[in-house]
This record gives sequence, structure tokens and C-alpha cells, in this order.
Amino acid sequence: MPLRYALIEDEPPARARLKRLVSELAPGSECLAEAADGVAGLELLRTQRPDLLFLDIEFPPGGAFALLEQARQAGIALPPIAFVTAFDQHALEAFRWAACDYLLKPVDRERLQETLARVQRLEPAPAPDLALLLQALEATRRSSAPERFTVLVKGRLLVLGWAQVSHLRTENRLLFVHTPEGRFVLDRSLDELETLLAPRFLRTHRSAMVALDAIKELLPDPGGTGELRLEDGSRVPVSRERMPTLRTRLGSL
Repeated sequence: MPLRYALIEDEPPARARLKRLVSELAPGSECLAEAADGVAGLELLRTQRPDLLFLDIEFPPGGAFALLEQARQAGIALPPIAFVTAFDQHALEAFRWAACDYLLKPVDRERLQETLARVQRLEPAPAPDLALLLQALEATRRSSAPERFTVLVKGRLLVLGWAQVSHLRTENRLLFVHTPEGRFVLDRSLDELETLLAPRFLRTHRSAMVALDAIKELLPDPGGTGELRLEDGSRVPVSRERMPTLRTRLGSL
């Protein structure tokens, strides 16, 4: 029987790329439904019975943890799950114990083929252990980036959210964090924040890091470098060595 799958992912380019890869690796497969947030995701779980669910970990409003907790409270049976995530060091092996698979972003064709083959080989594929799954997600959530940070402004501490930040730039040995309220000096380094803020933020240059959700346009140069234009009008450089990763994360391969 052709594979029937669904996916919950808040980044349209990532959804499009995953659907393209699945169609290439599993001809005749059918995407039953897709969702970009937890509200639509819960309705998807109520109404659809896919052979496999591709599930991102971070999406509004509360990500996979909140979604699956709601599913548990509603008594919704879960399909086999393959997480699609950039968290390659945070409790991912625990998903195996919960009868789940996981794929790291950007999704590798060979690794995805293994996942599809595993699901199609098992008749029926095992449903995940929800209790173990929530434990794994809780560990992931504790290990992920904090939601808020503070900056010192004229002798007082200002509390800001990382969701407000469009990008970070190093200028004259100072790190500035850019928000709708203005730019502020942050007493951290980009090297330190690069891992902490992944996958929401991506390093594009030795002096810059951007929030993927803030990107409006990529302007590549003939020499392999480029520039990003952000929703707030800011422009951020992209180095030659970081361009391939950026293109992959934007789903432009």
C-alpha cells in the first residue's frame, strides 16, 4: 500500500522540501494533511490516521510537548512519529525508547529513506509510548534556549524575549542585539550564543546571527557571499562558507 503521511512544521520551506523528498523516495505516497501550528496540529491528530507523522519540535504556540500533552488529555491515539528537528544533542536517543524515529535538519535523503523503509516494513508500525515521549520532550525543552534575557540600560535591567530579536551583530568588539525597541549591548559572545539559540537562530557571518523567522529576502552575490534583508529592513551579511547551510535551512536546495 502507498505510504500515507502527515506533517506538522511551522516553516513552509521545510514542509515543501520534506514533501518533495518523500515523493521522490516513496513514489505514490500521499500527504493526508499538514499543519503549521499546534491548533491545526491537534485537529490533524483528531481527524487523520496517517501511517507516519513528521513532527517538528518547536512551533507555536507550545511546540510538540504542548501538542502531545493535549493529545494525551483528549485520549487521541498517536500514529508512528518521526521528529524532524535541529536538536542533535538534546535527548534525541530517548525518542528511540518511545518507539519514535527522528531526523536532523537539514534532512538527509539516505536517513529519510531509512525512516520510510522502517515504517513500510512494520505492519502495523508501532505507536509511540506517550509517557516516554513526553519525558524525552521535557528533557529537550529543559536543554533548549531560554525564552528571555536581560540587558543593562542606564542602570536598570530590561527584560526582553528572544522572540523579539531579529538579529545580532558584532560592531567594534561589542555585541548588539536588535529588537523592535532598539538595539542593546549584550554581554555575551556570538560563539557562545550560536549553539544556545539553535535552531531558531542561524550564524550567517563571523559577525552576525539572524532569526530565521525574520528573514524576508536573500540577495546572493556572484562571488558566493550575499546579504539578507530582514522584515524590519535590516541587512545582514552572509559569508561564502555559511551560504550553503543558510540555503538549506531556507529550503532552497
